[in-house]
Amino acid sequence: MAAAEEQEAAAAGQQPAPEPPAWLIERGIGAGRLPVRVHAGGCWNTGKRCIPATPEQVRRLHAEGVTACIHCQPDTTLQVLE
Repeated sequence: MAAAEEQEAAAAGQQPAPEPPAWLIERGIGAGRLPVRVHAGGCWNTGKRCIPATPEQVRRLHAEGVTACIHCQPDTTLQVLE
């Protein structure tokens, strides 16, 4: 059914919506905008300050002390041990 919807969208000249990123880095407010939290891509608790990330970036930032979201728990999903 998704293929039919994509064909209809292509026929109408519309592009299908891009896949959401699998991992996100939430940045702080202000100068420098340092990472403050890491999220799984489908997390409901993300804001406009998030950027796409790779699993390696999320692991590295968490190892450096950036907090993992308590709702989506990307550290558990990526099997990062505290």
